Amino acid sequence: MPFEILVIVVLVLANGLFAGAEIAILSVRAPQLASGVRAGDRSALAVKTLRDRPERFLATVQIGITVIGAAAGAFGGATLAEDLALALAGLGAGAYANDIAFALVIALISWLSLVFGELVPKSLALRFSRTYAYSIARPLLGLSSLMRPLVWFLTACSNVVLRVFGDRTTFTESRLSRDELRQLVEDAAKVGSVTAHSGEIAMRALGFDDVRVAELVVPRNQVTAVRRGAPAEEIRRLLLEEGHNRMPVYDGDLDHVVGYIVARDFLSLAWESDLIVFDDILRPAYFVDAGARAVDVLRELQRRHIQMAIVTSEQRDFLGLVTIEDLLEEIVGDIFSETEQGDAAIRWDADGSVVLPGTVQVRRVNRALGLHVPVGPDRTTMAGVCIALALGIPAPGQRLVCEDGTRLEVVDATARRVRRVRVFRGEAPDRPPPDQPA
Repeated sequence: MPFEILVIVVLVLANGLFAGAEIAILSVRAPQLASGVRAGDRSALAVKTLRDRPERFLATVQIGITVIGAAAGAFGGATLAEDLALALAGLGAGAYANDIAFALVIALISWLSLVFGELVPKSLALRFSRTYAYSIARPLLGLSSLMRPLVWFLTACSNVVLRVFGDRTTFTESRLSRDELRQLVEDAAKVGSVTAHSGEIAMRALGFDDVRVAELVVPRNQVTAVRRGAPAEEIRRLLLEEGHNRMPVYDGDLDHVVGYIVARDFLSLAWESDLIVFDDILRPAYFVDAGARAVDVLRELQRRHIQMAIVTSEQRDFLGLVTIEDLLEEIVGDIFSETEQGDAAIRWDADGSVVLPGTVQVRRVNRALGLHVPVGPDRTTMAGVCIALALGIPAPGQRLVCEDGTRLEVVDATARRVRRVRVFRGEAPDRPPPDQPA
């Protein structure tokens, strides 16, 4: 029996070696790794190779853990349980000896696997990631090369089955889904491995792929634009009153945006009015469809070195604009300048409800209040949500219920738009309808 126990312990430790390898290799800090690569450290080069092509070691790790776990269970059930059953029979267990022995072996292997095959090696891998990764990288790289035919065969077998469902898989994607990553980040924030604020930013970043520009756009009726050919006094007044650094420029109407101007460039125009004309400071506009992914627009704004995109419909109608600040706020939260104090029009009432302008974006409300009000092409603002739920312009005092259970009350509305909305995070108390606006 001691030999059988030793074999199981060795298998469990091997399982732990693979389990910790994945975390260690992914946890090595980039500056440390870069320093090792520049120095020509072969272990550092192996770590970089594995990180550059994660499928080379994720598949190896997954196969290793699966095979070793199955081997430990099978070996324990076939040998250790049999010897233990004989000992239990001698102690009077009788007909139940085999069942008791099998249960005890399963419990023992499970305990060893959880403690020494998962928790301990993963903790050590996080604490000593560089040493762990450098020690295991070269053997793992060689093993991954040997495993390539097996990885191909297993992937092909999986895809034969998944073809029925119109899907495909790879070992890389099967390791951790986005939902699993969210759960890992949430758990890390709870136990203090990362700060709560960092965890919140990571959660938002993981969901950024699903965000569309239409959900973040500053709507047309809130955009301050400059008419092409407008006199300098008019432009100066707009810049001073509105305080925007950038404003789109239109020719005729807002559906014909021809570019945008930067306040700093206009100062040059005002200073050197005899040398610079308006078209000299007009910058080309970057147009995006409302259905474009926010992450793609952010990347394109970075590539073009610009701060603003003009958002249009499929018919090329002007819907509004989105800035790089709007996109970043979706990840890091609201960003205020030195002169901004947040939205002063938002009011908290004693009953816990919030009264806010209908023009406030739904995503901002969800983020600030912890709600899940659905967002859509015609439901980017709270006014749009109310109109969509009421199938028209709702009357003041009308109450609506969102799909997620959030209760809304129209506080102020005209025949053409919803001005103010009350949002209840809990049950909406009975209250008389607000006075009809004049």
